[in-house]
Amino acid sequence: MVGNKNTLPTLHKMVGNKNTLPTLHKMVGNKNTLPAPYDSLMRLSRLFVNQALAVELEVVLSKESTHYLLNVLRLRVGTDVIVFNGGGGEYTARLVSATKKSALLQVIDFNAIERESALPLTLVQAISRSDRMDYTIQKAVELGVHQIVPVFTERRLPLDNSKISKREQHWHKIIISSCEQCGRNRLPVLHPILPLSAWLMKADRGDRGVVLSPKGTIHFQSLEQSQGPMTVLIGAEGGLSETEIEQARQAGYLEISLGSRILRTETAAVAVLAICQALWGDLG
Repeated sequence: MVGNKNTLPTLHKMVGNKNTLPTLHKMVGNKNTLPAPYDSLMRLSRLFVNQALAVELEVVLSKESTHYLLNVLRLRVGTDVIVFNGGGGEYTARLVSATKKSALLQVIDFNAIERESALPLTLVQAISRSDRMDYTIQKAVELGVHQIVPVFTERRLPLDNSKISKREQHWHKIIISSCEQCGRNRLPVLHPILPLSAWLMKADRGDRGVVLSPKGTIHFQSLEQSQGPMTVLIGAEGGLSETEIEQARQAGYLEISLGSRILRTETAAVAVLAICQALWGDLG
């Protein structure tokens, strides 16, 4: 009855809900025999902590992190979690005490594992609408970018200068959340917002740069093997102006085409980053 994953829906009805999975676990005999969707429920939750970590150290969590562990993840005292601070590697820690406003973790082990791509990849992203920009940053982190550079462009939406700092803080939280989800132990660098022209003036001419352009004649398949850092420039809604594309070209960027279809800004960023990682990074 448990030899085929297609019988699991029947078993699920028998046991009632996912909270009875331990009973199902006993029925099957070993967690290694569970299908991937059920086995993934048993993986340890991950949490970023912005402080030094070491084995045997006790870590007092912030009110926000405490709320996340206790009320969102619903973890209880005695549960193990994975914590990391962005400096590389990850730690196993145990929740040893908790109140409504604070929680205490005891670090018990260290794993030096790294999940960074060998391709130093930078995304220069023209600021788009809030939900699209959030999506782009989230997926860029999952796809292994090392740096994210938000830039103002000619066709950008109005952005109140008083809200810039809040937007940058918001994006930083998205980066942390994405690292927690995808397993990265190093946070990508989020650069302060600046005009595209300013970025192009300070860009390293030694890096390979590509800009998505509707008039581009170069395709990724025709590019030589990347031997160093790579930068991807993506426009916002409406794309980059001809002047901006020319400025990028003069800065050494190659005009790249992804084909005859016009992609949304968030789709274009994900597509280009995925192609770069597939060709020269660690994807696939």
